[in-house]
Amino acid sequence: MSSLARLVTSCERARLAPALASRFVEVERDAELLGAVARLATLRHGALKTVAQRALCHYLSDFDANAWLGMYPMHLLGTGHWRRLLGDAARGRLLDVGAGSGDVTAELAPLFREVLAVEVSSGMARRLRRRGFAVHSADIAESGPPPGDFDVVACLNVLDRCPRPRSLLRAAVRALAPGGRLLIALALPYRPFFYVGPETPEPRETLACGGDCFEEQVTGFVESEIAPLGVDLERWARAPYLSAGDKHRELYELDDVVLVCRKP
Repeated sequence: MSSLARLVTSCERARLAPALASRFVEVERDAELLGAVARLATLRHGALKTVAQRALCHYLSDFDANAWLGMYPMHLLGTGHWRRLLGDAARGRLLDVGAGSGDVTAELAPLFREVLAVEVSSGMARRLRRRGFAVHSADIAESGPPPGDFDVVACLNVLDRCPRPRSLLRAAVRALAPGGRLLIALALPYRPFFYVGPETPEPRETLACGGDCFEEQVTGFVESEIAPLGVDLERWARAPYLSAGDKHRELYELDDVVLVCRKP
């Protein structure tokens, strides 16, 4: 395992309300997770590509520069972890909002009959299509969700990188079939911004998920943002959100809360 990977998957249940503590599922630090860390370590980018990416960021967003150069592959959970977390919800149609390059989508895809990715970056949309994913290239917070009901709608590490996260969540719930699941991943502590070319302005909507520790931040997020959506929290987990490194670092890691919520 990389010396820089902390891989925190536990939490202090005593800091949580009983309803939240009882729904926590700890992700195993198993061969699937450790294998992902080892694979990302082999994909670390060298000095030349790192410099090229920094140069492109004078003209493009960091996100689009990564798309053009094929940099920073990501990992959240493997297919086996997703299967255990989603349970019987892992079937039917998946709408993956903000799919990026498709690294996380590819781990979810084997569990579903049909996958539609949503991605507004033209560079990332091109990469998704090359990987065989159908792509809806629109901001569903503005235009509304694509036609049809979905069994699972995933918003994975997109709420802190979009201008209207609350509107995006409402659109995601509208896209769900009755009994469908909303799958959310959010890096904590919450540090939001979005891209307009190389600029990173403040979002127009800001989520409420403050607190002095991970458990308090999760509680605030669930009570302030998830409960008003009218969905029921079934289970949740803590998982490392990993990226291959570059000349500056061997590996990049964020601390994610992952929620599975059911639409009544």
